[in-house]
Amino acid sequence: MNRFLRNLASDTAGNALMMFAAALVPILMMIGSGVDASITYMARSKMQNACDAAVLAGRLAMIGTDFGSDAQSEANKFFNFNFPNGTNGVDDADFDVTQDPDDPAKLLGTASGTVPTTVMFVFGYDQMPISVSCDAKRDMGHNDVMLVLDMTSSMLNEPSWGGGTSKVQLLRDATGGLYRALSDGGASSSVTRYGFVPFSQTVNVARQMKNNDIVRKQYMVDGNFNRGVWRFSGMKEVSPRDSWWNNGHNGASANNAIIQGFRTSGEGCIEERPAWGNDYDDGEFVIGTTVTLNDVNEEPKNGSDEDTQFGRYEPERQEGWWFEACVSESKQFATYADEDAFNTAVNEVSTRVEGGTVADIGMLWGLRLASRDGMWDGNNPKTLDDWPVNVHLIFFTDGQMYNTGGHYTAYGIEAYTHRVEGDGVARERWMNYTDLVAKHNQRFSNMCTLAKSMGMTIWVVALDTLRNDTYVNCATSASHYYESDGSDLEDKFTEIGQGIGNLRLTK
Repeated sequence: MNRFLRNLASDTAGNALMMFAAALVPILMMIGSGVDASITYMARSKMQNACDAAVLAGRLAMIGTDFGSDAQSEANKFFNFNFPNGTNGVDDADFDVTQDPDDPAKLLGTASGTVPTTVMFVFGYDQMPISVSCDAKRDMGHNDVMLVLDMTSSMLNEPSWGGGTSKVQLLRDATGGLYRALSDGGASSSVTRYGFVPFSQTVNVARQMKNNDIVRKQYMVDGNFNRGVWRFSGMKEVSPRDSWWNNGHNGASANNAIIQGFRTSGEGCIEERPAWGNDYDDGEFVIGTTVTLNDVNEEPKNGSDEDTQFGRYEPERQEGWWFEACVSESKQFATYADEDAFNTAVNEVSTRVEGGTVADIGMLWGLRLASRDGMWDGNNPKTLDDWPVNVHLIFFTDGQMYNTGGHYTAYGIEAYTHRVEGDGVARERWMNYTDLVAKHNQRFSNMCTLAKSMGMTIWVVALDTLRNDTYVNCATSASHYYESDGSDLEDKFTEIGQGIGNLRLTK
């Protein structure tokens, strides 16, 4: 027996099998844990992406800092879309999103679930828990928002589908959506200011200027009636003393007093100055379709340079026009403490609704009042507290470009002055309407291109009107262009407000 045992002990046949059998269990556990860990990692990564997308969508859906049921539903929808039930075997995923109690501009999200194992269940490990967290915050930054608003006579009508409410009232009601979307309730140090340029055939901006910015020796269309027919006879000089605004002023300071009265009257609509590099030349000058930075930014020089000064819009002295119109006064950038104050400003700039659509004059003055390097650069800082100020221009219209040539606009009366469509030489020559409108559209397009080069973001809202490629292409991108029939106009302005500012993940 002893001999048998000694032989058995010294016999090595079959030992490898026993050793492999002994090592198989830990090897399987190592492989299984690696496989299941990889599956768990992929599941957790997908859950993290879904959580991030959800809080971003929820924050984007918020109106200001109001986290309501719509925003919560939007967050849940995005999580469920990006992490549907059964993803990597997870069928018990739970997602929760709340508003940060210490920072109402931030959303907090958490998600959790369990991943069923594919190998480790053999060893008694049926599932592996996963959990993620995510934050999203909207950094409003500092924003200057210039609203260039069509105040032509068609805005007094209701939309084409009816409804009983004028388009101008729909606009007044809708812009509150913009304000609410951009309001953070004091949750951050962000500053948002609003400016306004109402327009039709000209703009009412004289109050924003200095007396020396207004030309003294101004030339206007003259004519007379011959056998009942009005005939153009040339250009006439209309000094401030000859102006409709002269209420008995005399003496050496009369001109300055008259200009002051014009500027501060509330009726301070203007005639546009010559294009940069052109001479005033007794009222015979070119404006054309080209628009340069100098046209936008150049300040009138020393009170005596007619080439850079602006004219008075005076239907009482200008002759030969078919239709005149002067809208409400523009407003420079300012902050508004609450929505009521903002709505008051909107009502003020939409009081006078008249005239035809000369959109390029509105856009030009939107650029001027918003420029960081122009006549109002003292009110338009590039940075605030070392943070950049983002400039947004919202162009709103309900119609197509319109100028018959007989309308008295900021460019004079084109049938006689030919400042936009021709050589600026005064004479009676009625041009083709389509050609004149094309010139205005080209001028408008060039302004849009210039605004983008100045770093402005352009949003366009077209209300109840045919699609116009000039307006579509003016917007910074396709997502910056909106059309509305009026019933959803407030939603459009809300979306613009939601699109302004930086949305980011905070971890």
